[in-house]
Amino acid sequence: MTPVFISLILLSAFLHALWNYYGKSSHSPQLFFFWIGLFTTGVAVVAFAIQLPTVPPSVWIYIIASGAVHFFYWCALSQAYTLGEISYVYPIARSAPGFIPVFAFLFLGERMPVQGLIGIFCVVFSIYLLQQRGGGQTFKELIRYMRQPDSVWAFATLGTVILYSLIDKAGMAEFHAHSTQPPVWRAMTYYLTEGVIALTFYGLYIVLRFPRQEITKIGRREWKAIIATGALAMISYTLILYVYMTQKVSYVVALRQCSVIFAVLIGTYVLKESQAKLRFAASAVMVIGMLLISTA
Repeated sequence: MTPVFISLILLSAFLHALWNYYGKSSHSPQLFFFWIGLFTTGVAVVAFAIQLPTVPPSVWIYIIASGAVHFFYWCALSQAYTLGEISYVYPIARSAPGFIPVFAFLFLGERMPVQGLIGIFCVVFSIYLLQQRGGGQTFKELIRYMRQPDSVWAFATLGTVILYSLIDKAGMAEFHAHSTQPPVWRAMTYYLTEGVIALTFYGLYIVLRFPRQEITKIGRREWKAIIATGALAMISYTLILYVYMTQKVSYVVALRQCSVIFAVLIGTYVLKESQAKLRFAASAVMVIGMLLISTA
């Protein structure tokens, strides 16, 4: 992996942690992400009005599947941030590198050497450390912590990240093989199209669940943060989709997970969240595991 690709991935990681901070700090993460959906849809309308997207027929199945999984991603993530702290939820939700190589081996034919397996162990162990919220060390206490609502939604988010990462890797590889459009436009087209699908369903879910006045109130109160977050999320994931076209999914996702350090820093120093030392230790172990995987 070249220094250019590494720089793009690290930039994406920082932007990802930053937009998650805006979402967590909202008065209502669920409604905040609803407005992000409207922002993304508006950008898609403008972009596609300027230039109509040309998507190869074989890519549509990946876009639709990704959109469906991203819908559940937004539901799980918003619930996790409503109930839990970002320095706890984010590392778990972004620990996909510990699990993606297994699925990449099964479905994409990618291989993982011994160094990568050690990295996977580090990621799994870091999740164990994060569960020591009350100092519990027994297996029974571990299970009890993992059944807490914030843990359940954090792990649900993790599941969606694993699934859409595999789908998007395969989808962007297919897009790359069957399109002559500029690479950046391919990535933007894929992101905006699957985003509109996901956030249309998420928008319907929110409209049916929350009063209109409550939805409008968040939009008026937090419109600046909404615009900033929408832009950050778009740039962050477009960069990753661009890299996906030519790089292995295990390495890309692993290196991008350096964002957990940024998220823990934000949660600890900006939001004044609890158990800073434990979460820094867990995040450090996780990043070591990610780097082992990404350089395997």
